[in-house]
Amino acid sequence: MSAAVQPTYAWSPQLGPQLNAIVARNVVQELLFGGARGGGKSSYLCGDWLQDIEQGSNWRGILFRRSYPELDEIIRQTLEIFPLTGGVWKVGAKEWRWANGAQLSLRHLDNDADIVNYQGHSYSWIGWDELPTWPSMMPYRQMLATLRGPAQNKRVRATGNPGGRCHGEVKSYFAIDRWPAGNVPFRDRRTGMVRLFVPSRVQDNQILLENDPDYIQRLQGVGDPDLVRAWLEGDWDSSPGSMFSVARDELLVEPFEIPDNWPLFCSLDYGEQNPTVGCLLAVDYDDDVWVVSSYYASGAGAEHARGVKNLIEQCPFTKGRGIVGRSPRQVLAPSDMWTKRAPGEASQARSVADTFQEAGVFLTRANMDRVNGWRNVGNLLHHGRLKFFEGYADPILDSLLSVQRDTRNPEDVAKGGDDHGADALRYGVNHVYKARRRANAKQADGDRLISQLLRDEMQGRYG
Repeated sequence: MSAAVQPTYAWSPQLGPQLNAIVARNVVQELLFGGARGGGKSSYLCGDWLQDIEQGSNWRGILFRRSYPELDEIIRQTLEIFPLTGGVWKVGAKEWRWANGAQLSLRHLDNDADIVNYQGHSYSWIGWDELPTWPSMMPYRQMLATLRGPAQNKRVRATGNPGGRCHGEVKSYFAIDRWPAGNVPFRDRRTGMVRLFVPSRVQDNQILLENDPDYIQRLQGVGDPDLVRAWLEGDWDSSPGSMFSVARDELLVEPFEIPDNWPLFCSLDYGEQNPTVGCLLAVDYDDDVWVVSSYYASGAGAEHARGVKNLIEQCPFTKGRGIVGRSPRQVLAPSDMWTKRAPGEASQARSVADTFQEAGVFLTRANMDRVNGWRNVGNLLHHGRLKFFEGYADPILDSLLSVQRDTRNPEDVAKGGDDHGADALRYGVNHVYKARRRANAKQADGDRLISQLLRDEMQGRYG
C-alpha cells in the first residue's frame, strides 16, 4: 500500500500563541495578538480571516492599516496565501474576492475622522494591524457598531506592539495592565463581548528564526533600552518615543490615609466625544504630589458632574474631622468648560461649568500651559516627587506613560491618543507645583566669599 498523502494547507498556525489565538475564533469576539517584533502578527490576521470563508457572501471583512504605504506589507502577505484558497485580488478596489461571495477589503485611515465613511457598512470580520499606531481607539470603538449580519463567529482581530500614540488606551482596553502575561478572557459589561490579549514574542516565530537566525541579535542592538524592552520582550510597561521614560512600578504606592493638613486639589479634563477624566491630588509638607484617586468615563455633562462629585465625596483616603471625602481647595478645569451652548434661545445658553455648579461642584479655571506644565511634571518624576495610589490612580498613570513626544516640538506632547488623564494631571500640577527648597548646608570659605560679593553687588545696585 502506498503511504497516505499528507494534506497541504494554504496557511497553518505555528504552535504556541498563534495557535491559541486561532482556536479562540468562536468564543472570543475581540482579540489583540502580539506584543513584540517578529511574532507573526500580520500572518495571523490572514489565517484568522480564512477560517470562515466557507460562509460565502455572509463572510465580509475589512482590514485596516494606519497609512497607505503601510498596506504594502499586509498586501504582500495576502498575495502569498490567499490565491491558494481561490482568492482573486482586485488591484483597483484593494479587495480580495472568492467565488462563493466572501470578500475582504484592505483600507488605510490617515485621519480618524475618515471612519465615518464606513458607519453604514456591515462586516462579519474587522481587522486592525498595528492598532497602537492610531492616534486613539475612537475608530476601533466606532467600527464595533458595523459588526453585524447573519454570519457565524463574527469577531474583531487586532495586532500591535508596545508604543504608539494610543499605547495606553490599548493596554487598558485589553486589560494588559491587570494581566501582563495575557491569556485571560473577560467579558465587557456593556457590549457582552469577550475580550482577550494573546502575547507573542519573536521566539514563538520559529519560521522567522529559521530563515533569519540573527534577527534577535539585531533587535538587541538597537541601543535604546525602551525599544529593546518593547520590541524584543513585548513589555507594555515600556513605551518607545514616550515623553516620560519612567518605570511604572517605581511610581505606584500602597494607598494610605491622607493627613488632615495636606491640602487637596481636583483637576479635570473634559470631553464629550472623548472621555472625561478627573484626578484627586494631595500635596505633602515637602511639596511632593500624590495622585490619590481618579475618575474616567464617557458620557454627558450631568453624568460627569455626579461622577466627579462622587470621586471627591467617596474617597476613602481623605477623611476630614472623621468624615470620609474631605473637599478639595479647588476643582481646576480647562477653559472650554465655560463655553456657552445654546440649543434654543440665547437666554437658555448654558455651559458645562453651569451643569457642574448645579451638582455642587464649583470649578476654577486651570492654568493650561503645555510646555511649562510638561516640564513641571517631568521635574516631579525625575526627583521622585510624584506618586500614584495603586488601584485608584492607574488610569492617570497609564495615560501619562503613554503620551508621545511631539517630533516638531520636543518640549511638548503630541496631541491625540489617550492623553486625557495626562492633561488632567498637568492642569493640577501647574497649580500646585513648587520647586523643592534646597537644604541649608554649611558654606565653605569660597562659598562665603561669593555670597559676600553678591550681597555687596546687590547693595551697590539697589542701594
